Amino acid sequence: MTAPDLDPEQYPPIDPREPVPDDAGVLLPGAADELPEAPVEPMPDDGGNAGGVREPA
Repeated sequence: MTAPDLDPEQYPPIDPREPVPDDAGVLLPGAADELPEAPVEPMPDDGGNAGGVREPA
């Protein structure tokens, strides 16, 4: 499998020796400054009601 030819203006080559920037906006310009709230995950149900996460066997 080969990689597609990418436009070097839009996707400049990455130097793995460069440090990772502290600001994610450098890597993703236009992204939101704050992440949305994480979705609530279902919890195991003690009463046997449907809808909860099953306990591991």
